Amino acid sequence: MIETAVAGANALTRRWVDTIDAEASVAVSGAGVWPLLAYLAPAADGAGRDELTAAAGVSADEAAAGAAALVGLLGSAPGLHAAIGAWVHPRLELRAQWRDSLPAGAVGVLEEQAVLDAWVREQTGGLLDRMPLEIDSETLLVLASALVARTRWVEPFDHGMLIVRDGPWSGRRLAGLHRSTADRDQLAVYETPVGPVTLLTVEGTDGIDVDLAIGLPDAPAAVPSRRGSQFTEGETAPGVSVEFDWSHDDTPELMVSLPRFTVTSSHDLLAHPDVFGLRTVSDLSRQRLPGVSDFPLGVGAAAQDLTASFTAEGFEAAVVTALALRAGGALRSVRRLQVELVLDRPFGFVARHRPSGLALVAGWVAQGEPVSMSRSE
Repeated sequence: MIETAVAGANALTRRWVDTIDAEASVAVSGAGVWPLLAYLAPAADGAGRDELTAAAGVSADEAAAGAAALVGLLGSAPGLHAAIGAWVHPRLELRAQWRDSLPAGAVGVLEEQAVLDAWVREQTGGLLDRMPLEIDSETLLVLASALVARTRWVEPFDHGMLIVRDGPWSGRRLAGLHRSTADRDQLAVYETPVGPVTLLTVEGTDGIDVDLAIGLPDAPAAVPSRRGSQFTEGETAPGVSVEFDWSHDDTPELMVSLPRFTVTSSHDLLAHPDVFGLRTVSDLSRQRLPGVSDFPLGVGAAAQDLTASFTAEGFEAAVVTALALRAGGALRSVRRLQVELVLDRPFGFVARHRPSGLALVAGWVAQGEPVSMSRSE
């Protein structure tokens, strides 16, 4: 079941990424939305049920079990935390079968906004401080998920400055991160329909990796054709140069430079209802979710807030998604081959759970973080 859930969540992330406007830094998490869709799918009927199951990539009979499996994975894997919350208006009676499909202890009474915001702070450790939607007098049920990923790099970066000399970031002084490693195969170049894409995998502890991807200028980043160890002097790829330098040993290495970044995003899921299978169930003209309650219900609002930070020490991200249901010495120098990757223009990233292959967060860095002259980095 978990394989089906991971595949469904990853497919949702890919479809959502296709809607991203690359002019601005942005990140999304299909893994944060997927369990909510899977919990709703068996409760919907007609076209709404068909759309939700298609968006989730799982049958209605298996959807709730898939949601439980994915939340269980995210809640038990090192470096990850996940939670589901549901708050119900005191006068709304839920069907027992749907209530019981949710995790134990997930259902509470819908009260003031402050209660929901406190849940967000508790579940994300303060990385996010509010529910991504506001409850109002017409809100009868809020169904939410929280996802947190934290990892430290196996090989940390050093702080520094990244001075960009050309391209869209030309003339900027960015808060740079730099490191060298003997493992050149952390870098790979993929051939894609939009040209070659260079991908760097930054390995974290607890089974979490972050992939950084950069394509040709003016082209969006999207079986690698070349690994870093296969590059020879003079070869190039997006962001990559290869040359000899002088060092105390002749072990080839991979040098990486990129800007430190934090991406924060807020999304109205109903702006792309077909991506999430929400078109029919968000039509409030009649009962859309009979499996939730006898009282007529539909999805009146759907939103996600996200923050993701890449630093010298590691990576952390927090996601909350909600649906509102309404009515160093001096040694001999030798030549060595050095492969260098410099991410000094817009690039993409994906944080993923290595054992399962689940994409946790995916995004686009349109602007690097400026260097601060007022404090030490």
